[in-house]
Amino acid sequence: MKTKMKLKKHNSDLATRMDLLDATADNQLAKELMGLHEDKCRVCQEDRLSCTVRPSCKDRNFLNMLIELGVEPEDLPSFCYSQYLNHVQRFITERKGRRMIDRRLPIKDFLTALRVSSIRHFTTKFKRTWSKSASIQRSNVMLLAGDGLLFHFDFARGIVVMNPVHIKISSLEVLKLYADLFSKYYDLKSEVKDVTLNWWILSIAIDVESTVESIKSVKGKLSGCFDALDVETSENTVNIHAEVIIDENRKPLFVDDIEKAFIVSSKLKSGEISN
Repeated sequence: MKTKMKLKKHNSDLATRMDLLDATADNQLAKELMGLHEDKCRVCQEDRLSCTVRPSCKDRNFLNMLIELGVEPEDLPSFCYSQYLNHVQRFITERKGRRMIDRRLPIKDFLTALRVSSIRHFTTKFKRTWSKSASIQRSNVMLLAGDGLLFHFDFARGIVVMNPVHIKISSLEVLKLYADLFSKYYDLKSEVKDVTLNWWILSIAIDVESTVESIKSVKGKLSGCFDALDVETSENTVNIHAEVIIDENRKPLFVDDIEKAFIVSSKLKSGEISN
């Protein structure tokens, strides 16, 4: 089996994303990394059984990186990519296989793998089978959540990210987008305010049956997710105020952190978290 991969032309793309040393050094490292992995891919795909069940790069992370860089599908390691598409299809439609997080796919191939003709066809088909779902779209981004699955469609780049757990929140607009999605999905009221250009506050209001006397459980479950956390209680209401400061010297905010705040709030509302 011959695998055609033209990865060297993406050396500069990788070097730009690395941004570790100076431009010359980063380009040299990117070139070497691409060459080493291209050889590794060829060897891996020669043994189809191993490539199917135990690929040389853990969780096909090199393939995932190539898709993130924008490498054309025809230049990707072909057999590995076919297994990747099959895994995605089975995971979404049959819930078989290991949970897939932060997995990228070209939108066109994603739709083909699921045997749907368009984004509209995809959302219509799966919303009929999910017990609950929510979606929101602004400009070139659409978010869709349903039964434990989360999809981030970036139409400008032509890429969808499935279950974007470790995707960094890099702008106020993206934070608002995810907050609005999770508000709809978990049936909660929320608001995002910008104090400064890089200091934002996510507020979630939770209606409860009785006054919450203790807030330790809420703070404990969200410890480490945000730069600061304030929980206020009043009669039949709990207000969570989570502060975010975007700074290269601070821990980044991930999609998972935002959803965790809504999951804890939802459990507080339903009584799953004791007062």
